[in-house]
Amino acid sequence: MSKIKRVGIVGLGVIGQRLISEFNKSSAIEIAGICDRQVELAKQTSTELNGVPFYTDYKDLIQQDDVDFIYVAVPPAIHHDVVMAAFAQKKHVLCEKPLANSDQEGLNMLNEGQKTGLIHAMHFPLAYQKAFFFMKGLVDEGSLGDIRRIYLKMHFPEWPRPWQQTPWIGKREQGGFIREITPHYLQMILALFGPVKQVTSSVEFPEDETTSELGVIATIELESGLKILVDGLVGQAGKEHISFTIHGTEQSVALDDWRIVKTANKGEDWQQVDLSETNLPHYSLIDEMVKKLDGEDAYLVGFNEGYAVQKVLEKLLEG
Repeated sequence: MSKIKRVGIVGLGVIGQRLISEFNKSSAIEIAGICDRQVELAKQTSTELNGVPFYTDYKDLIQQDDVDFIYVAVPPAIHHDVVMAAFAQKKHVLCEKPLANSDQEGLNMLNEGQKTGLIHAMHFPLAYQKAFFFMKGLVDEGSLGDIRRIYLKMHFPEWPRPWQQTPWIGKREQGGFIREITPHYLQMILALFGPVKQVTSSVEFPEDETTSELGVIATIELESGLKILVDGLVGQAGKEHISFTIHGTEQSVALDDWRIVKTANKGEDWQQVDLSETNLPHYSLIDEMVKKLDGEDAYLVGFNEGYAVQKVLEKLLEG
């Protein structure tokens, strides 16, 4: 039996807390230390975790000898510094998306991860779920016919969303829905259809130059010739709606609001698909990370995919 893997967690916000609960469910993982610049949050989380060591400087956590890997859940502008510091201390890394806050930062992180030979994994939740493999099966089998159009819709009544009121996520420097939401679907697009040839983007910004975008209309052309329409909007009436749709000549398939899979045959209405009883692959990020740390084959999205996403993301934001 392999030894327990010890993780150090940098960033204790909404996303960090979500994965803390996943780490706690695993019999193969132990939280060795935590870090957040907000000392009260760090103290409170430490208490909830039965007194694990807490820090306000990530460098102190990374230097802990008994930490096997670092989970990076800080805002994007800090990813580069934390990841590079972890690599310097010979620590494996699991990083939140997007990989970095610029193309150059992402390239530095990828190169360093490859040079050190350390594990460099990313948290793209959709990549591990049945919905992705269902869509991939339809694409690979040709069930959709000729693919005519791909459409990514991201509409929000307000941004930041009510449950996501953090200081940075509504700021132009590292926040906004393009950085926060689009990477999930860019990763899927690249995994399903291959490299991007060209991005044409028009981004609507508010007058306040510190505030994140209000909308985007973009076209992503793949090397295969396929085109993706990206439609993002903040401030419309109605509920939040995120939809990733692939339209084919014989069948279309959509992933609505992260979890709902639907298909429509030619000339017919959309029907929801129940994936719960299927034998499609479904991976646990935590379990796969443990396998990789044990030197076994594992299904993990790495910094190579994260950097490919980063390059497209930067072109979307340039608009």
